Amino acid sequence: MFSRYPRVLPRAAHWAELLDLLAAVIAALLIVVIYSDRVGLGRILLALGFVFFVPGRAIVANWPRMARWSEVAIPMVLSLAVTGLFATAALWAHLWRPLQIFEIEAWLSLAALVFSILRRRRLELAVPGYDQENP
Repeated sequence: MFSRYPRVLPRAAHWAELLDLLAAVIAALLIVVIYSDRVGLGRILLALGFVFFVPGRAIVANWPRMARWSEVAIPMVLSLAVTGLFATAALWAHLWRPLQIFEIEAWLSLAALVFSILRRRRLELAVPGYDQENP
């Protein structure tokens, strides 16, 4: 029977949820590290993980059609594009403050990820069988 609501395999739904939570944790940890003014290898690795994954994942999590292409590769491409665009715009506007750019992007990404997780949870509650396989 045709349903206007998409059916998602449990494994795919859990994978998307896990990726969203991972991206949210990276963004939150980067915010904590920036505010605590810590330096070192951990901060560098968090910044790299953020630049290569988090903003793109925040976009893909809120744009389900794009997630069909790839749950991991598309967020990487989008993350690099978004962070590059922000950095270029800040440089052209003579507002080059990399730490503040990371903070803004981290807060926006975290908000978008939390929104997508809450939206997915609300949809699962509103549509019976949303996260189950077709019988």
